[in-house]
Amino acid sequence: MFYKIAKTLSKVTIVFGLMCMVGGCSVEQQELFYLYEALGLAVFAVGAYAHEYFRMLEYRYRKRKIREARERARREAA
Repeated sequence: MFYKIAKTLSKVTIVFGLMCMVGGCSVEQQELFYLYEALGLAVFAVGAYAHEYFRMLEYRYRKRKIREARERARREAA
């Protein structure tokens, strides 16, 4: 359950980072523009890193399950 929530939050973080970057373009004051851009890039980077991390965890989990199934089938066949 936690995994699905964290994976969804990573996707939401990516979208939020993009929205911050786009929102920075509508700000008239230069200081706020750079603040929004920095916040958007930081949030986007964190979300992208988390998304990639969870993708790698899922790949390892599937690979381990396949390996365990092969070992179990080999033991049953012997």
